[in-house]
Amino acid sequence: MNMIFAIDKNWSIGNKGELLFRIPEDLKRFKRITEENIVIMGRKTLESLPGGEPLENRTNIVLTKNKMYKKENIKIVNSIEELDILLESINPEKKLEEFLIGGGEIVEQLIHRCTKAYITRVSEEVDRVDTKIPNLDRDPDWKLLEESEEKVYENFKYKYLIYRRV
Repeated sequence: MNMIFAIDKNWSIGNKGELLFRIPEDLKRFKRITEENIVIMGRKTLESLPGGEPLENRTNIVLTKNKMYKKENIKIVNSIEELDILLESINPEKKLEEFLIGGGEIVEQLIHRCTKAYITRVSEEVDRVDTKIPNLDRDPDWKLLEESEEKVYENFKYKYLIYRRV
């Protein structure tokens, strides 16, 4: 399993269900990396997507405690055990990549299963945040494999980083 996030310099990923940054090149990279694969998210993350609709050309899975939650074109599970059963049924040979895309609670529950992380690190610190992911630079189980040149969008400087669990 992989994860893919844009973070500020404190490893914050969101506030009130919204992304902290909307960098067009980064959004295209996210699409390119996750397309034709599986994205796993919480209900709030789904509802924060444009129109609250699933991402096109991906298998969208929502992990939610709400057993009554229904949404078209989304596979819904209510536990990690149900997620495991679903992933085994739709990706038995692991030909598709599985990506955690949010939110913070889902990362807490599944980060131990992740072996790769695609991170867009923006050199800004955002004041109002309510969702973070663990700082992989401080975790001895993770190693930085790749780092892009610094890029600029409007007044944001950012880099693409790829981490691997060691």
